[in-house]
Amino acid sequence: MNPTARNKRIATGVLLVIGGMMMALPATLLWSALAGPGALVKERSGDFYRARAVLVAGPLIVCRRDAASHKTKRAALDSRMERTNLDAIGLHRIEYIEFIQPPVETAAGPAHQAPPDEYTGTYSINAAGNSGILALRRANGAFYGSIRFPNWGRGATEPLKGVRISGGKIFFVRSVTTPDEVKRTGANGPFVQEYSGEYTQGGRSIRGSYRVSGIQKQWDASKVR
Repeated sequence: MNPTARNKRIATGVLLVIGGMMMALPATLLWSALAGPGALVKERSGDFYRARAVLVAGPLIVCRRDAASHKTKRAALDSRMERTNLDAIGLHRIEYIEFIQPPVETAAGPAHQAPPDEYTGTYSINAAGNSGILALRRANGAFYGSIRFPNWGRGATEPLKGVRISGGKIFFVRSVTTPDEVKRTGANGPFVQEYSGEYTQGGRSIRGSYRVSGIQKQWDASKVR
């Protein structure tokens, strides 16, 4: 197949995927995917690139990806994304996707300073009836964490993406987006869940919501240590 014909075939495939998803997905889910945070993608080849409007659809992700690829994560994060291309990418080509949370600004300036230590620790979480453990940590001024639902899938520990704690509120992404993650967790397929919540009782409790398949659900957590 010559390059011109191949490019036309890829473009047609992308449009068919997007059209099918618009027909099949609720408008709220589609908007959540398109309006969500940008992402950093690492391919199995070792290349990194930035992406926007990331939508996971079965074995594919559809996104507007940076036309340029980079050899290091730092170079990709520093890129300006001056030109993007609409693309549909097979998950088998992707090593991982890291969702990027933008800094929050307030009238007094950036609100990304580290909160008190009482906002981190180990919490017992209930997400729409599913009980698990939420671990939140801080190191070198950055936040990270994990979540585990013993009675879901393989009961594996799942690293969280884009953990951000600011102004008594928390945001993070729970996602399974690669074939390796699907296999390791025992999930039925790829998914992306964006969590938000608000601390109460001096950081001992959290209450918030997250979205699944276009449906908003509630979650809460209580610190155990």
